[in-house]
Amino acid sequence: MAARFGLVQKQNKSQIPLESIDIQVDVKGFTAHVVASMKYRNNEEKPIEAIYIFPLDEDAAVCGFQAIIDGRTIVAELQDEKEALDTYDDAVSSGKSAFLLEESDESSDTFQISVGNLPPKKEALVELRFLTELSVESEGRVVFVLPTVLNPRYSPAHTAPSLSSQIPRVSTVDSPYSFTFQMKVKAISAITEISSTSNTLKVEVDEINKAQAKVSLAEPHNLKQDIVVHILAQEPFKPQAIVENGIKIEGREDKQGFMANPVVMLNFFPEFKNPESSEVGEFVFVIDRSGSMDGHRIDGAKTTLLLFLKSLPDSCFFNVVGFGSSFKILFEKSQPYNDENLKKATDLAQKMTANLGGTEILQPLQWVFSQPAVKGHPRQLFLLSDGMVANTNDVVQLVRKQSGTTRCFTFGIGSGVSTALIKGVARAGKGTAEFVSDQDDRQQTKVIRALKRSLQPAISDVSLTWDSPKGWAVQQIPSSLPPLYSGDRLVVYGLMKPSEKAIQGGQTVVRLQGTLTKGIKVEHAIKFPTPTAAITTDTVFDPNSSAILHGLAAKSLIQVKQDELSEESDEEFEEGQSAIVSVSKSANVVSKYTSIVAVDKENHEPVSGPLMKQMVSAFASLYSSSMKKPRNKELKCKRFKVLPNSSPLAGLCEDISSTLTNSPGSPFLSLISLQQASGAWDLTDELLALCKVSKDAVITGCPKEIAVDTSKGKLLWATALALVLLRGKFLDREDEWEMIAEKGKKWMHKNLPVALNCESILQFATIVIDV
Repeated sequence: MAARFGLVQKQNKSQIPLESIDIQVDVKGFTAHVVASMKYRNNEEKPIEAIYIFPLDEDAAVCGFQAIIDGRTIVAELQDEKEALDTYDDAVSSGKSAFLLEESDESSDTFQISVGNLPPKKEALVELRFLTELSVESEGRVVFVLPTVLNPRYSPAHTAPSLSSQIPRVSTVDSPYSFTFQMKVKAISAITEISSTSNTLKVEVDEINKAQAKVSLAEPHNLKQDIVVHILAQEPFKPQAIVENGIKIEGREDKQGFMANPVVMLNFFPEFKNPESSEVGEFVFVIDRSGSMDGHRIDGAKTTLLLFLKSLPDSCFFNVVGFGSSFKILFEKSQPYNDENLKKATDLAQKMTANLGGTEILQPLQWVFSQPAVKGHPRQLFLLSDGMVANTNDVVQLVRKQSGTTRCFTFGIGSGVSTALIKGVARAGKGTAEFVSDQDDRQQTKVIRALKRSLQPAISDVSLTWDSPKGWAVQQIPSSLPPLYSGDRLVVYGLMKPSEKAIQGGQTVVRLQGTLTKGIKVEHAIKFPTPTAAITTDTVFDPNSSAILHGLAAKSLIQVKQDELSEESDEEFEEGQSAIVSVSKSANVVSKYTSIVAVDKENHEPVSGPLMKQMVSAFASLYSSSMKKPRNKELKCKRFKVLPNSSPLAGLCEDISSTLTNSPGSPFLSLISLQQASGAWDLTDELLALCKVSKDAVITGCPKEIAVDTSKGKLLWATALALVLLRGKFLDREDEWEMIAEKGKKWMHKNLPVALNCESILQFATIVIDV
């Protein structure tokens, strides 16, 4: 039975029940404002002290907190980390109820709330607010993820155990709690589909404004998995400039005018034609084989590795590293991509198991980086993991130091994955990050897409030019931009600072510029009305707060500065830390060096009695995937579609069930496995069996221009048959085999007689197989 949690006492694991969880989400374009309310009750005869631990995306900006105890609302304030801790300790020691919210020292995607002196026989309603950017997948779906799973993070040997691993587990909760989820959506254009890989949804699209919708859960949520909602609009890749006017909040410190000035959020989706690159890289695939990857996760990793290996280009070098408590390498150093080495790798892909214990990512990466790079072959590293580690900062710093020689692409597998690890390594390694939930069957697609990126030249020297009316200055966040690949999304914030004589009105033009290989220049532009210099008034706890972009811009700036601190001297560190605290206080966004503290000052009767201490996962959902049984591979996608000429009725839901064909021996994987390193297939009995026609029919159907009785002729005809099988039988998986088929076609073009072309041979093959 899956573990579910209320407040849990350390000593005897008795429960202080969680009564309800309520999640309210406001999605606007590419942003979300989330209010999470959790009600707990202390049924003990004594006051309690507890720690709530909860996961968030590392990009999320925690911007508000309040608690209600016995009808009294306790509003919090953001303070320096040490000052907040002192305030909390003083309140608890004097018998007052108090709360302390802080980012975990271990990782920027884990937060904790300390609760002191929760009175006996009383309820506490804890309300947390955070902002987050929403990712956009290649198909154009805007993705919202609510983390409700916090997996215990593995700590390397000789280090202190992670905070998440210390939370006691129980198998049942005496009193069931309610869980509600409501989402309001305002998309960038008319909504065409709202779907989920985790839940069945109830969706109401506004009949007048098709860009707006209300979303709720049609069935109770199983807290073993995160809530994932995909939103697809008619113009998903339309460049966007979203402007937020300056804000003045009474009592809020704003020394640098961060809140008082307008903020613009730019969303670029640059597309450009990639020139042919003569460079062929070195590819290192690093796979998590720890115990938590057992079951369907390792099965997916094996299939992914096979497709990855078969998609690699000619003349490259490659290696495979599996890791857990220890690590295993396929080759002592990266080897040329040929049939002999490919056979060793595919054999490994078939036999690989999750049998290497804990999750020690640092050591295998150190080994990879210690290997000399293959001259003329830029190194690309692909890290696939469920990300349950406690030494995230050490891993990210190691990758950052090697970013000049190795580009890193990362893939987070399953619910509860550490976004700080997966995103942090990709950012430090100048690559991209992808996430695949346990309910998502697109792991292979996402890895192959990243491989395509790694083979493309990126836009380098990326910069933005801001052309605003006279008197306006812009602080760009981040100031330094990463390399870009065609179709990638780039998010940049601009803090627009007007002088006293700044011209009001007019237009601002922002141009994205960069360089491709051979000096080819790329340019894209976004235009938007210059914001007003006037200041509006708002409050931090208003659910319709217009401070969303200011909060996200502050979080982005804090993240940049925290990344920079690891490489600075003591004096620079102190200066950088001071800058982080200043921005954090201005925007009311929690950082590593600031915390939110709340003290019940209205209750003049101190809470009496010795404190009892507990630890708790705040979303009542700590769940160790390593304890799971392998789940059924039948995958359900819950989807709402807005169809042409149809009315989007409330609650119109479609359950789509599909069985994955990733099992060993499946026709798809069998066909892929038969391809040679060159890209060709041979006319083997296994291929004939997949064609489901006799050998005589295959030989008779071969065009006379190909001598099927010669070794090259057999390869040409077999390759044509295999390509037709892929296109005819597995069209729904084209994203996975596209690069494999391209290799096959290139090999055919090189080896066909001059009088023949590839398409004509494929037509003959189509007749034989009858697809």
